[in-house]
Amino acid sequence: MNPSYPDGSPSGRGLPNVTAYRPGVLVMVSSMKIGGAEKHAIALANHLDRGRFRAGICFLKSGGTLTSELDRENVEFVLPLGVRKKFDWSAIVALARYIDRHSIDIVVCTNGYPLVYARLASWMSQRSVHLVEVFHTTGMRTPIKSRARSLVNWIIFRQCELLVYVSHLQRKFWRARWFRARRDVVIHNGIDTEHFTDRYTSQRKAELRAGYGFAADDYVIGICASLRREKAHLDLLQAIKNLRDSGSSARLLIIGDGEERSRIEQKIAEWGLQGAVAITGFHADVRPLIACCDVMTLTSHTVETFSIAALESMSMSKPMVLSRVGGAEEQVTSGVTGFLFHPGDVAELTEHLRTLSDPQRRKEMGEAASRVVREHFTTQKMVSAFTREFLTLTPPPVTIGRVVPN
Repeated sequence: MNPSYPDGSPSGRGLPNVTAYRPGVLVMVSSMKIGGAEKHAIALANHLDRGRFRAGICFLKSGGTLTSELDRENVEFVLPLGVRKKFDWSAIVALARYIDRHSIDIVVCTNGYPLVYARLASWMSQRSVHLVEVFHTTGMRTPIKSRARSLVNWIIFRQCELLVYVSHLQRKFWRARWFRARRDVVIHNGIDTEHFTDRYTSQRKAELRAGYGFAADDYVIGICASLRREKAHLDLLQAIKNLRDSGSSARLLIIGDGEERSRIEQKIAEWGLQGAVAITGFHADVRPLIACCDVMTLTSHTVETFSIAALESMSMSKPMVLSRVGGAEEQVTSGVTGFLFHPGDVAELTEHLRTLSDPQRRKEMGEAASRVVREHFTTQKMVSAFTREFLTLTPPPVTIGRVVPN
């Protein structure tokens, strides 16, 4: 490929005598609404080395609060396409023109929907674009969606030069279903461990607990997840009821909001858990809420692949009780950094939570969880792995300019 330079010329004329061509990387997401895949994409765009790449982000649908998390010093261009229907041809044309105008070399797509737009736009573009797919899914919410989307993904993934899975078990799952790109790799999700560090005092945690009707010495279990059916909050409610029926002082803090809230509130009333369960609603910064919990959980039946929410909780020294979905076994070592249980097995979930009612046990596991995240699952490690892959797709930056005679 013969790249055009940022001034639009093939030779770099018009640039200062000495400069370096930096490949343009456009990261694409469906929207800027809060979600693990979206946060992953923003972290990648924010932390790519400006000395090597020009980073940008594109989101198909309007709305969402994550635009506030973009590092505008590092993210050099932002493209909101304003898609209003499933296939918006005007948005595809706009994307193709944008790729040409900003000399985009690599388009990184988060899940299948943005990849469809990127593939069509790349055909319209005058540039030779490298397509990279970052896949965050293991299975779908319904069998019908699973079959339809899997077929679409099976077709378009074969158009990619690189398919990035976020866990080894996820790659094994999809390879068994004949998903292929020209090449695939595993790059685990990473988080900002300094940001997700528990620096809250005991007094502050007690104040936060009191705001939800919990005492400082209560055993508080937390879950940080959108209130959607596949997240299986009712399994956790049943486990809390089991614990309390056996004499435990366990309390539950549900961090988040969503479509299932009224159903969850109905069950809280039906099972007599008023005062033992609190729902916080949406919070842009969940760190204080995680900090005031003793243990964190995720009870999803499907869709989790390599949970960023789990990494955030573990980084804050919370033992994690996680359902065996996707790459959970690559995050949590059962009995060391938390516990794993089979999705939907409320009895197993209850026993793990009962074990962690021991303050010393959960302290040891929480410290081990934090060490694991800091050693293996940081933003820096994740971005370094992506950087190595991007450099295999594009020529290394070269110094260009006029030769000045002696």
